[in-house]
Amino acid sequence: MHVPMTACLAAALSLGQASGATIFSQIGSPANLPTSGPEGFFRYGSQIFPGEPQFDLMALDDFSIDGPASIQSCSTVMAGYGQFGSFDGVQGFELRIFASIQDAAIGSTAALVSRTLATPAGFGAYGTGVRFDFDLGEGFTLAAGHYWMSIQAINPGSNGQVGVVISDLGDDQSWQANPGGGFGVPGNLLQRPVNLAYELGGSVIPGPGALALVLVLPGRRRR
Repeated sequence: MHVPMTACLAAALSLGQASGATIFSQIGSPANLPTSGPEGFFRYGSQIFPGEPQFDLMALDDFSIDGPASIQSCSTVMAGYGQFGSFDGVQGFELRIFASIQDAAIGSTAALVSRTLATPAGFGAYGTGVRFDFDLGEGFTLAAGHYWMSIQAINPGSNGQVGVVISDLGDDQSWQANPGGGFGVPGNLLQRPVNLAYELGGSVIPGPGALALVLVLPGRRRR
């Protein structure tokens, strides 16, 4: 999938809003996206290299939800580095969610959720990168629990590298996974002392008690 970015950026498109409530967010305002981090970087590689799977990277951050939720949108802020050409060369994006960070080191086959993302609902310059908002349509449901998410750009090595921008929001803990082992990282997993600019939108699914309350309230008796 080719994503024609340049013309849209020049037209200064407004950013799409996440569907429903915010389930998890580490993006915030553009001011929350630093120009440098504790390791000297402001973005960390999160990329699928077509034809070179040994180099595929996932930049992952964790989140928790207290009850079941329907996930209907996702967002990230990305920036190029190295010999990066432009976002016109990006062929698409992938969302993955894992039940453990060790599963991420195994790769996409161990993911709870894998979604090829359609053309962004909105995108534009945002702080130190470009923000992408994706509508997931009917989406998917996650039970209460602790998860790790990644959004990767599908980008040939000939177009350079793409990474997720860091944020001031979060617990200063994230990871990079290289399941194919091309970078020689021990265990194919590397912890990073930064927060990654990710967001999930959707709706909380009410429990049985809340549903019963909804059913009772409208039914007033007339005297």
